[in-house]
Amino acid sequence: MMTAVVILTFALLAAASVLALVRVLIGPTIIDRIIAFDLVAISIVGMMVVLSVWWKTQLFIEIMLIFSLLGFVGTVAFVCYLHNDPSKLKRVGKKDDSRKETP
Repeated sequence: MMTAVVILTFALLAAASVLALVRVLIGPTIIDRIIAFDLVAISIVGMMVVLSVWWKTQLFIEIMLIFSLLGFVGTVAFVCYLHNDPSKLKRVGKKDDSRKETP
């Protein structure tokens, strides 16, 4: 029973990672790509947790911490980059009329 739960959980996390990678590649806005990148990092950490439980080992703890930290730092770096250059928030191929000044 436990093996079936572990395999199902790992498969669902792998599917979430693949779908999030697709969103990273084709996301219509940079915000979608940032959120998808964060989801990929979280899914990878989740898969490592599942593997660690399945193999009954603690060898992945350091790697999980590093991936968690990289996911967080990557998201913060993207947000800082966007904060410095807000023109990157525009939709790909569409004009952004929300920034027009009203008289």
